[in-house]
Amino acid sequence: MTRLTSHYMIMRAKGLFFGKIIGLAVLVAIATPMVSFADGKTSGEHLVRIYDRGEEKTIITNALTVRQALRAAKITIDEKIDTVEPNIDMELTGAKYQVNIFRARPIIIVDGNKRLKITTAEQTPALIAKAAGLTLYREDKTHFTNSDDLLVNGVGLVMKIERSKQRTITEEVDVNFEIEQIKDDSQPIGFKSVKQLGEKGVRKVTYQVEVENEREISRKEVASEITKQSKKQIEIIGTKPKNPLTKSKGAQIFTDSKGVAHRETYYDLPMNIVIKACGSGGTYTVRADGAKVDKDGYILVAANYGNYPRCSVVETSMGPGKVYDTGGFAAKHPHGFDLATDWTNGDGR
Repeated sequence: MTRLTSHYMIMRAKGLFFGKIIGLAVLVAIATPMVSFADGKTSGEHLVRIYDRGEEKTIITNALTVRQALRAAKITIDEKIDTVEPNIDMELTGAKYQVNIFRARPIIIVDGNKRLKITTAEQTPALIAKAAGLTLYREDKTHFTNSDDLLVNGVGLVMKIERSKQRTITEEVDVNFEIEQIKDDSQPIGFKSVKQLGEKGVRKVTYQVEVENEREISRKEVASEITKQSKKQIEIIGTKPKNPLTKSKGAQIFTDSKGVAHRETYYDLPMNIVIKACGSGGTYTVRADGAKVDKDGYILVAANYGNYPRCSVVETSMGPGKVYDTGGFAAKHPHGFDLATDWTNGDGR
């Protein structure tokens, strides 16, 4: 073999080798986008399967939203009555999606003597009833039939509701908040400020209801649950008297916030018996100004029980009081108050 022939054969072999490499590179370059395209992962493209009226349609699209995908598939809907899942304006950011279209159709609803015709895309009995302004309870039954009188009904689907005589109802009711009052003797009587605003709680109550001719005749609570705790309201109440009764005055006329005039006097007797009347624990103390007060800070007051029942809270010139006692003065002064003090004996009791 000559040197020329040998050189030619070597070059031919190299040409075949490099030709195979180039061919493989071209094949890979062509196949790669095809694989990605089949997986729906090509940049900006989505594989969207659309189910509508029992048929499936699959498209590959650069649509940014479900709405644009439907437009690309040449599918139109009536947004007022048709339903699209997921939401028609949802953005498409993933590779694959399934879109379901529920077409509105006319339905006749028979509920006792009521007969309603609606057009809705809802699929479940409860939601169909809701679309008609009706409430379907869990004990009620529904039956779907095709209309046998298209001339009367004008539609082919009828939903008949069979009402139960018993139904379960769940309601949410407010839970009132507690009010805590902090007495402040540096502020005048009548002063009030809210330190912490109260918030009502929520209680979920389940009732078993008896129904006759669609009218509730009785209900029984079967379950109750606090779903939101109430928040206590804290108020600051002024107790500083503007013109208080004093030992030197002996008696005075005090006009309360309602405009009622009270003749105020004072007395100094042991209160260990009457203090037991209002559940205050049977103890009282003497305030710095000499007024006798219960454990809640109310001044012990004698009054006419006919106008101010025992344990009722009243206004006095020395601050809030509570009626624990009465006396002979009450007949002559039906709105008079006799305030318990330690001004006469000064013995601390």
